[in-house]
Amino acid sequence: MKTLLTTLCLLAATSLPAKDLGMNPVFKHYVGNWKAAGELKGENNVLTITEEWSGSAEGDNSFVVKGTRTINGDTQPFEWTITYNEGADSFEAILSGAEGSQTIRFEGHVSEVNLTFELKAITGSGESSITITEAFAGDAKDVIESKVTFTGDTGQTTLQGVIKHQKEKHP
Repeated sequence: MKTLLTTLCLLAATSLPAKDLGMNPVFKHYVGNWKAAGELKGENNVLTITEEWSGSAEGDNSFVVKGTRTINGDTQPFEWTITYNEGADSFEAILSGAEGSQTIRFEGHVSEVNLTFELKAITGSGESSITITEAFAGDAKDVIESKVTFTGDTGQTTLQGVIKHQKEKHP
């Protein structure tokens, strides 16, 4: 009996379809080329940010965002690799810098009803974290507003702001 249950569990697990993130109600709108700009403000600190990036589905269970980010005049490449964890019904998003450096792991959830994507990374000891909440503005789904909040070890907000992404239109 135990062998039969194990076999049934294995068959069920292997027959689960992979989640095509390119067809996901939220991520399908991320496909294409985007430009972004915004500011993050903290105590005696302002970061001016611009980005150019493109989003695409890669494989059955992965969505990739690649681009460049300029912060106060310093331009660096970045890449997000987003995968779906079926067992936890959540997303994992890995942000990396040039050549895979500066890796930060985020856990996330998508609301297919509200078309939002929420991410959180624990960045140190205590309550230190980065939280990003992305939502589409307007009916065309060609503008994303990213609300970004950095918190310190005691949970205090150290940096926050909004980055607005605009999808490039093809002629």
